[in-house]
Amino acid sequence: MFEIFENFAQQNEEADRVQGMQSGSGLAGVSFGAPVFVVSAGGSLFFGEKPLTSKIAKFCETINRLHSEGFKFVIVSGGGRVARNYAGALKSFGANNFDQDQLGIGITRINARLFVEALDHSCDEVLTHPKEAVGLLENGKIPVFGGLFPFFTTDAVAALICEVVGGTFVNLTDVDGVFNADPKKNANARLFKSLSYEKLLSLLKLAGSKPGQNLVMDLPSCLILQRSKIKGIVLNGDDLINFEAMVRGQDFKGTVIADGPKESPIEGQVEEVE
Repeated sequence: MFEIFENFAQQNEEADRVQGMQSGSGLAGVSFGAPVFVVSAGGSLFFGEKPLTSKIAKFCETINRLHSEGFKFVIVSGGGRVARNYAGALKSFGANNFDQDQLGIGITRINARLFVEALDHSCDEVLTHPKEAVGLLENGKIPVFGGLFPFFTTDAVAALICEVVGGTFVNLTDVDGVFNADPKKNANARLFKSLSYEKLLSLLKLAGSKPGQNLVMDLPSCLILQRSKIKGIVLNGDDLINFEAMVRGQDFKGTVIADGPKESPIEGQVEEVE
């Protein structure tokens, strides 16, 4: 089912990547001079019935400021409610999953265009291939993507880009991280401060992969993180002070996903993981 991941890796010369996801380097011979944060900007966070322009503007102001200090970013825009509504409408006319995904990709790219305009040093257009990020990062730009492939959520797209540029995966969503239950429905849900790839996979494997799904993370993105030992971080995109603390390497509230940390379902300060 997931052979597509291996094929993509071979086509993009995964063996040439520099070891170490926090080194600020991506493909062999390419150095960006600083760690790269590949941010999956969840559609549920920035897009309701219409684009939430004030939230997009505040987020981009934060990115602009951090970028001016030397931090490197790639932004991947989600589709949100609009994408799910359009996919549902298309399904009502008999469209298959592939066609629903294609429509959703188009909507994520329309959404991504707003980030292009709001960022000071973005690329001139929404990008359509992960390797396009490399040259732009070298030139001090902020690459912006929407969706790329049917079946792949924008979280999975962000994970693939992490493989190319040697980045840290950051999932901005509308909850504080990964919980042991839906925190919007269960007041007793507990936040995981840290999770191994294996534990996260066990939490996600029953969710499936359907067009327009609305999950904190999906199975394909987690598998990509696992195969390349990419550090992942899930946190609430409404708290930009917390996001900025994470970028600066300070204490923050969220979930760290890494290779073999101790699972800790206790809300509070994030523990160090190797």
